[in-house]
Amino acid sequence: MKYLWAAIAGVAAALPAHAQSLRDALEAAWTRQPLAQARPARAQEFAAKRDAAQALFPEPPSLVVGNRDDRLHRNQGAREVTAEIALPLWLPGERGRQDAIVSAESDQYNAALAAAKLKIAGEVREAYWQVRLTENELALAWRKVEEAAVLAADVERRVKAGDLARVDLNQAQAAERLARGALAEAEIKRFRAKQGFNLLTGSGMLPGGEENRATQAVYLEDHPLLAPLRRAVATTQAKLDLATQSLRNNPELELGLRRERGLFDEPYSHSLEVRFRLPFATDARNRPRIAAANGEMIEAQAAYNLERAKVAAEIEAARRELEQARTVMQLTQSRFTLAADTQRLLARAFTFGELDLIARLRSENERFEAELQFTRAQLEAARAISRFNQALGVLP
Repeated sequence: MKYLWAAIAGVAAALPAHAQSLRDALEAAWTRQPLAQARPARAQEFAAKRDAAQALFPEPPSLVVGNRDDRLHRNQGAREVTAEIALPLWLPGERGRQDAIVSAESDQYNAALAAAKLKIAGEVREAYWQVRLTENELALAWRKVEEAAVLAADVERRVKAGDLARVDLNQAQAAERLARGALAEAEIKRFRAKQGFNLLTGSGMLPGGEENRATQAVYLEDHPLLAPLRRAVATTQAKLDLATQSLRNNPELELGLRRERGLFDEPYSHSLEVRFRLPFATDARNRPRIAAANGEMIEAQAAYNLERAKVAAEIEAARRELEQARTVMQLTQSRFTLAADTQRLLARAFTFGELDLIARLRSENERFEAELQFTRAQLEAARAISRFNQALGVLP
């Protein structure tokens, strides 16, 4: 097993050093997301909602000013001027329930941000490993071209010396052309992968280093993908509590001043008016609200249960993929060792004229494919660690 981890670490050591880490790349990608850019404004929104829930009145007070006289018919000097202010009042416990809703919505939003950042982390991880895989393929393709060119030059020299036939030179040159074609394909794959990473992170620098498997205890209930759904259940419960406890519209306290007279020669009299308006609680108002709030809570709970099962299944699948990647890496390493040894023996035999070119080319291709699969398996084993951490909800 220690050779397995040494091989994984060797993949990173073989690549050039980079200036940033995978966490830096994630932060760069996250700052480009609309959710991250809108976070300050959303924080102000929740602060304003919290202030509204803690305000003195549930709704803005209203002012009513009126004037009444008889100048259009009797015109005996009757005058009446009124000024009233209507003050909406909180129902018992309503302010606390409104504040609980705002707090639950704020917690749900923050949890949704964390879940969104985790999803971006998954995209960054996949884009990063795609670049690493294409870089590995490109490096091997370059070496394949160099080896094919050296072999073609050697065959050409031996053809001129009369040691090999012209058909051998054709085969060697065809193998070189094939290698150059594979190199061109590897270059475009690497370009596309690098472009995708650059668009995601806004940086042309590829992170360096590898992720280590998460060792801290990770509890399913604390998974970032489940947190927003769990908070959504709490939000719907708070809304249901409001719907079942606040069964009427807000009452109003009306305070008014009245100034009036009956005739021209009468003095004005002044009076103070106090009125209290209490709406009735009716099924027509309450049943739809309670049913809607209850339906939202049931949907939120069902969504949480479904996502919980999905997350648990994803964690188990990622764990099995990691174990499988380790096994594949060991097998491909063994195959590469055998193919490389066979290629060296056949190359020596070809040099001494004991082997034809076709067998030499076949051994070269087998060694190249074995090395490609081995180095790819190294990267896949490292990527499996990233995917396992991603499934656990652990950021880089």
